[in-house]
Amino acid sequence: MGDVIFFSPRAEVSARQNLHNFIAYCRDELTLYEGQGGFSVNSWRYDHKGRPVAMVFAKYSENSNPYSFDPLEEPFLSFAKAYIRYEQSLNEVSSVGNKLMALRMVHDALLEVHGAADPLKIDGLVQIKVRELLDQRYPGAARLFQCGGQLKVLYKFLVDKAITPTLPQWKNPWKRPTEKATRTDEASRKWQEVRCPSIHQMFSLADCFAKAETTKDRYWASVLALLMFAPSRGGELQELTVNSLYEEEGRLAVIWFGEKGFGETLKWVPSGMESVVREAFNRLIEIGRPAREAAKLAYDHPGVFPRHERCITPQDFKEAMPLSALQFAYALNFSQHVKNKVKGISERGDPNSDSAWSPLGFNTKWLKDVRKGGNPSYAKLANYFAKKYRSESWPYLPKTDHYVWDSLLLVREYELHDEFAPRPLSWVIPNLNALNDQLSSRPLKNPIPTIFQRFGFKDEDGSNIRLTSHQLRVWLSTNAERGGMDSWRLAQWAGRARIEDNRAYDLRTQAERETQVREILKLEERPSALQAIKLNLPVAYADLGLNRIGIADVTEYGMCTHDYAMSPCTKGGECMTCKEHVCIKGMPKTLERIKRLEEQLAAQLEKAEDASNDGTYGADRWSTHFGWKLAHVRTQRVRLESEATPDGAVLWIPPEHDPSPVKRALDQQGHQSKPKQENLVDESVIAGLLGGD
Repeated sequence: MGDVIFFSPRAEVSARQNLHNFIAYCRDELTLYEGQGGFSVNSWRYDHKGRPVAMVFAKYSENSNPYSFDPLEEPFLSFAKAYIRYEQSLNEVSSVGNKLMALRMVHDALLEVHGAADPLKIDGLVQIKVRELLDQRYPGAARLFQCGGQLKVLYKFLVDKAITPTLPQWKNPWKRPTEKATRTDEASRKWQEVRCPSIHQMFSLADCFAKAETTKDRYWASVLALLMFAPSRGGELQELTVNSLYEEEGRLAVIWFGEKGFGETLKWVPSGMESVVREAFNRLIEIGRPAREAAKLAYDHPGVFPRHERCITPQDFKEAMPLSALQFAYALNFSQHVKNKVKGISERGDPNSDSAWSPLGFNTKWLKDVRKGGNPSYAKLANYFAKKYRSESWPYLPKTDHYVWDSLLLVREYELHDEFAPRPLSWVIPNLNALNDQLSSRPLKNPIPTIFQRFGFKDEDGSNIRLTSHQLRVWLSTNAERGGMDSWRLAQWAGRARIEDNRAYDLRTQAERETQVREILKLEERPSALQAIKLNLPVAYADLGLNRIGIADVTEYGMCTHDYAMSPCTKGGECMTCKEHVCIKGMPKTLERIKRLEEQLAAQLEKAEDASNDGTYGADRWSTHFGWKLAHVRTQRVRLESEATPDGAVLWIPPEHDPSPVKRALDQQGHQSKPKQENLVDESVIAGLLGGD
């Protein structure tokens, strides 16, 4: 794909000239799909993570056929090709079908309203007609919302590029479909009951990871393990690289690229899953090493076939010399059964005859291709397979700046096959269909055994376990809801651009939801701060003892009562030493996080003291800072762990320990007012917490 430069319209020329310039730019400057014929053909295709995506510039038909269709009329046909090439060059997506659907409706509306398929004639009447056609052709369809969104993008594009600058602003008239997880009809209820995997099914997956021994089982169990530490989409695994593990201050995360507009993020690994994630990475790196070496060799030394221990050609065999059938069989690592057949035929007759080649699949298309013009040489094989396994983004992974040989999931072709040996000089990334085949058998004559079937695991009712990769995401999201994770944090953890999308993955049973509602209805008085937190209710300032209207914000260690309407926070994340921050005993997860923070501060204090003792300039200041901070954190930890502190207790630090800028200014002017004696913390207490005398 060539470099994309944003098309900019010219204000001093007419709309028709801008349209002409846009089409000419996309036709002559952009190169995407040019290898398939570019503007001279009426259909394109590309592989999205191993799944073919077709783009057919055809008129609307109830029975669409990608091989026999009536193309759009000119000049709209050229505009449609230019628009799709431009948009796909900027961001190649698999949902291009919704763009094409919108273009077809506009094309047909132009013909009905103006009698000509001219993009310059798109106006308000055409917009109204487009809506009528969609409601008529797709009544009540769920995809109307997506198509409406693409129409909005298309109309804005036409205005921004000065092609139809006076086009009325358009609003999507179709509402987003209700998530199936929130519907109450009978069919949706049944779907909800089976959509979220059971704990037995998830434990079976964990057992597969623990018991995996063969290359195939170790690979797939490791891939599935990477979908079990955080809610993720199966297709996102293909962006992982061997360097995706990330560590910071003793915590492990995975550098993850979220789909659907979320982008790159860090997915933190729960402490209980860290060893599993590390082991999964180690297994995948080990299994994929030959494939990564093959891809790197094809890039560094094009036209060179990697000689391996099974090759039977002599050492001085030239790259351009033709191979016999037997030499070819050994070079490509065919099964021993096939090699024995070739050897027998070769010994009885001409080793270069078609008979000798017949056991290798003489009539198969790929073998015919490599034998065109005579028996293939090592150089010809290298060029053939390099071309076969290269994608359009070679040598990079699609949509990233990482090289193909950095991919974590990369394996050789047939690496995971039960019968065929891995093919040298090959590299592939299994697609999402291959992943789902490991979780559920497809209705085929000879289906691939799932990972559960290979280990003999059955469901609780004795039937075969059937899952999809997306259900693992559902299970994690649902259990996060059960555990009380707040919506924003859950959306970030799962890589969702919209917090509202959490609802589509919340498959708690109706009984669970009703229990939570009943807990709230049973309350005869206002819940305490701790009760509100556990019931996922907002915590008001009044619940924390403040005479102020408003809601407190949740932090990693408690609640923040700062009034952001008055001023921004000036603490920069130093919550534990802020007088506007409160810790609440019993608040889930906070004590563990405070303990972790205390350990980190203790380590930093020790380093600062060592540096100070060595005479490092400025280290004494850092030693004082870390000691002061550690004293407060440790004090809060001790108070939270104390049996004398009741559950739900609201714990502040004294305001005198966090003076405001005004207070400091008054102190500098000699107007200091002494704090009340009962608010002071004895210096001996702080010294004791720091381990001093």
